[in-house]
Amino acid sequence: MIVVLNGPLGVGKTEVSWKLAALFERSVMLDGDYIGAVHPFILYDEERVTYLYRTICHLVAFHQRHGYTNFVVNYVFETPETLGQLRRMLVELDDVTYAYRLTCEARTLEARVRRRGEERLEWQLHRCRELSVLLEAAADRGDVGLPVDTTARTPEQVARAIWDDIHEEVRIAPYNADWPRRFAAEAAQIRAALGERALAIHHIGSTAVPGLPAKPIVDIMVAVRRLEDAIACIPPLRRLGYLFVDYPQNTDRRFFKKGKPRTHHLHIVEAGSDSLRRHLAFRDALRADPALCRAYAALKRDLANRFQTDRAAYTENKTAFIERALRGG
Repeated sequence: MIVVLNGPLGVGKTEVSWKLAALFERSVMLDGDYIGAVHPFILYDEERVTYLYRTICHLVAFHQRHGYTNFVVNYVFETPETLGQLRRMLVELDDVTYAYRLTCEARTLEARVRRRGEERLEWQLHRCRELSVLLEAAADRGDVGLPVDTTARTPEQVARAIWDDIHEEVRIAPYNADWPRRFAAEAAQIRAALGERALAIHHIGSTAVPGLPAKPIVDIMVAVRRLEDAIACIPPLRRLGYLFVDYPQNTDRRFFKKGKPRTHHLHIVEAGSDSLRRHLAFRDALRADPALCRAYAALKRDLANRFQTDRAAYTENKTAFIERALRGG
């Protein structure tokens, strides 16, 4: 597992990184500022940044060869593109990656910067304000990490909040006849927020199958003309409480989540895409075949027991069943 921490200067990335690393049985903490401390240092130099990312990946690979499997990386990623670049490189080494953005109320952040007692205080204060504004604006264009408010928390508490989010329990609940109503209510808000961008809104996943036990999270799939249109959907969806998570593996869809604990998942796909067809086909197969539905329910309960705090493993181990169902076998 690789956890990437983003955030403005002075927010506490390094302290939180050490505390988070200590929660793993074995882990490596990689501080981008120290790893990338080259001379001369040019702030906005694509070649320098790419060299830093390659160095981080080299270090991760080296430690992996010596038995380490968990990593915490911290750096300032000002744009979705810069964070995405590193995540795409890291996914070649570990397909389970998470990114978080540490935030802080302005006065508290400035007080933290002052307590550092470093030189060029005025520049550091200006830079922490500038980065806070840049990162918040960047979140309307893409993924710069799931926000974690550090204002009234110690580094230990922030690290624990991130740890708990990563290890959120996989809980299977009995079917709830209210799930379709929740979908309809949410779909109405989404349609109002996205307007003509949303060509169709579908209820997918287990909560869309009558009688099927499920994680109590309503899955929604929105079809748009082009997958690139998902970027324009980020600001209105943020206003509804959705957070965009740019998993590098999601080449055919864009994923959002809502709630803490999460209550809704939203997937944006291209109209007519294979991803849309497969999700609807699997949902309809479950609706039409009680035996298939019972088998899937049993599998889900078993996986939830085996991978209670590992959502990635829970999801991955459903793949073979879904593929067989789509093949009609």
